[in-house]
Amino acid sequence: MTTMKKHYIGEVKEQNGEFEYETKFLFITEGCPTEYVDRVTKTWRGDEDNEYDEDAGGYWSDDCIMSAGKYKKIPIKDFNILKKYLVVL
Repeated sequence: MTTMKKHYIGEVKEQNGEFEYETKFLFITEGCPTEYVDRVTKTWRGDEDNEYDEDAGGYWSDDCIMSAGKYKKIPIKDFNILKKYLVVL
């Protein structure tokens, strides 16, 4: 049995003091999209060894906290259009 690759749009939320940002990205996975977005969030600023902070609800990098945002499965035709404008991770 072959596993189908699925196409998604996801986001990482960053909070830096009073400022909050949401950055969208595209990804393809055969696995669990929740785990994929969490892995991207954990390494968003290049930190490989971040531990999840339950109290803050995300991963710290310097003075910023990153948390996994929403993700949504999208059709491949939409993915192919969006990849012209968003990064594919």
